[in-house]
Amino acid sequence: MTRHRLAVGRLARALAFGAAGILVVACVNPNAIGVQDTGSIYGRVVDATSQQPIPNAIVSVNSVLNQHTNDTGVFTIQNVPVGTQTLTVYANGYQTATVSGIVVVKSTASDAGLISLQRST
Repeated sequence: MTRHRLAVGRLARALAFGAAGILVVACVNPNAIGVQDTGSIYGRVVDATSQQPIPNAIVSVNSVLNQHTNDTGVFTIQNVPVGTQTLTVYANGYQTATVSGIVVVKSTASDAGLISLQRST
Protein backbone atom coordinates (compact mmCIF):
# COMPACT_ATOMS: atom_id res chain seq x y z
CA MET A 1 0.00 0.00 0.00
CA THR A 2 2.85 2.42 0.81
CA ARG A 3 4.50 1.86 -2.61
CA HIS A 4 1.19 2.56 -4.31
CA ARG A 5 0.79 5.85 -2.42
CA LEU A 6 4.33 6.90 -3.29
CA ALA A 7 3.79 6.13 -6.98
CA VAL A 8 0.49 8.02 -7.03
CA GLY A 9 2.09 10.97 -5.20
CA ARG A 10 4.97 11.11 -7.68
CA LEU A 11 2.60 10.92 -10.62
CA ALA A 12 0.43 13.73 -9.21
CA ARG A 13 3.48 15.96 -8.66
CA ALA A 14 4.79 15.25 -12.16
CA LEU A 15 1.42 16.13 -13.72
CA ALA A 16 1.13 19.30 -11.64
CA PHE A 17 4.63 20.50 -12.58
CA GLY A 18 4.05 19.60 -16.25
CA ALA A 19 0.79 21.55 -16.37
CA ALA A 20 2.40 24.52 -14.61
CA GLY A 21 5.24 24.51 -17.15
CA ILE A 22 2.80 24.57 -20.06
CA LEU A 23 0.89 27.42 -18.43
CA VAL A 24 4.09 29.45 -17.94
CA VAL A 25 5.09 28.99 -21.59
CA ALA A 26 1.61 30.03 -22.76
CA CYS A 27 1.66 33.15 -20.56
CA VAL A 28 5.13 34.21 -21.66
CA ASN A 29 4.62 33.49 -25.38
CA PRO A 30 1.01 33.60 -26.64
CA ASN A 31 2.20 32.29 -30.03
CA ALA A 32 3.01 29.01 -28.28
CA ILE A 33 -0.70 28.26 -28.18
CA GLY A 34 -1.47 29.56 -31.67
CA VAL A 35 -2.54 33.13 -30.83
CA GLN A 36 -1.14 35.61 -33.33
CA ASP A 37 -1.67 39.25 -34.10
CA THR A 38 -3.77 39.44 -37.25
CA GLY A 39 -5.75 41.87 -39.36
CA SER A 40 -7.57 41.61 -42.68
CA ILE A 41 -7.17 42.71 -46.29
CA TYR A 42 -9.99 43.78 -48.58
CA GLY A 43 -10.22 45.09 -52.12
CA ARG A 44 -11.89 44.74 -55.50
CA VAL A 45 -10.80 42.92 -58.65
CA VAL A 46 -11.84 44.30 -62.07
CA ASP A 47 -11.14 43.86 -65.78
CA ALA A 48 -8.42 46.37 -66.74
CA THR A 49 -10.17 47.40 -69.97
CA SER A 50 -13.87 47.43 -69.11
CA GLN A 51 -13.55 48.10 -65.34
CA GLN A 52 -16.22 45.42 -64.85
CA PRO A 53 -15.92 43.26 -61.71
CA ILE A 54 -14.34 39.84 -62.00
CA PRO A 55 -16.36 37.39 -59.90
CA ASN A 56 -14.80 34.21 -58.54
CA ALA A 57 -11.19 35.40 -58.93
CA ILE A 58 -8.84 33.85 -56.37
CA VAL A 59 -6.94 36.27 -54.14
CA SER A 60 -4.06 34.71 -52.21
CA VAL A 61 -1.90 36.10 -49.39
CA ASN A 62 1.63 34.69 -49.68
CA SER A 63 0.17 31.52 -51.26
CA VAL A 64 -1.30 30.52 -47.89
CA LEU A 65 -4.63 32.30 -47.31
CA ASN A 66 -7.05 32.24 -50.25
CA GLN A 67 -10.40 33.92 -50.87
CA HIS A 68 -12.70 34.14 -53.91
CA THR A 69 -14.15 37.45 -55.04
CA ASN A 70 -17.92 37.83 -54.89
CA ASP A 71 -20.23 38.83 -57.78
CA THR A 72 -19.07 42.46 -57.54
CA GLY A 73 -15.36 41.52 -57.50
CA VAL A 74 -14.97 42.30 -53.80
CA PHE A 75 -12.91 40.15 -51.43
CA THR A 76 -11.99 40.18 -47.75
CA ILE A 77 -9.31 37.92 -46.30
CA GLN A 78 -9.43 37.48 -42.53
CA ASN A 79 -6.71 36.37 -40.08
CA VAL A 80 -3.81 37.80 -42.09
CA PRO A 81 -0.60 37.98 -40.02
CA VAL A 82 0.54 41.48 -39.08
CA GLY A 83 3.31 42.81 -41.32
CA THR A 84 3.91 43.57 -44.98
CA GLN A 85 2.06 41.12 -47.23
CA THR A 86 1.90 40.27 -50.93
CA LEU A 87 -1.31 39.39 -52.78
CA THR A 88 -1.48 37.24 -55.88
CA VAL A 89 -4.69 37.34 -57.94
CA TYR A 90 -5.74 34.58 -60.36
CA ALA A 91 -8.78 34.45 -62.65
CA ASN A 92 -9.65 32.29 -65.66
CA GLY A 93 -8.90 34.16 -68.89
CA TYR A 94 -6.71 36.77 -67.16
CA GLN A 95 -3.02 37.27 -66.46
CA THR A 96 -1.95 36.75 -62.87
CA ALA A 97 -1.42 39.98 -60.92
CA THR A 98 0.76 40.60 -57.87
CA VAL A 99 0.25 43.41 -55.37
CA SER A 100 3.15 43.93 -52.96
CA GLY A 101 3.62 46.10 -49.91
CA ILE A 102 0.23 45.79 -48.24
CA VAL A 103 0.79 46.63 -44.58
CA VAL A 104 -1.46 44.69 -42.20
CA VAL A 105 -1.98 46.15 -38.72
CA LYS A 106 -3.40 44.24 -35.75
CA SER A 107 -7.23 44.18 -35.68
CA THR A 108 -7.43 46.51 -38.68
CA ALA A 109 -8.76 46.09 -42.23
CA SER A 110 -6.14 47.07 -44.83
CA ASP A 111 -7.34 48.29 -48.24
CA ALA A 112 -5.63 46.64 -51.22
CA GLY A 113 -7.55 49.01 -53.48
CA LEU A 114 -8.72 48.32 -57.02
CA ILE A 115 -6.80 45.45 -58.63
CA SER A 116 -7.02 45.48 -62.44
CA LEU A 117 -6.38 42.27 -64.37
CA GLN A 118 -5.31 42.15 -68.02
CA ARG A 119 -6.99 39.58 -70.27
CA SER A 120 -4.78 36.68 -71.37
CA THR A 121 -3.76 36.55 -75.00
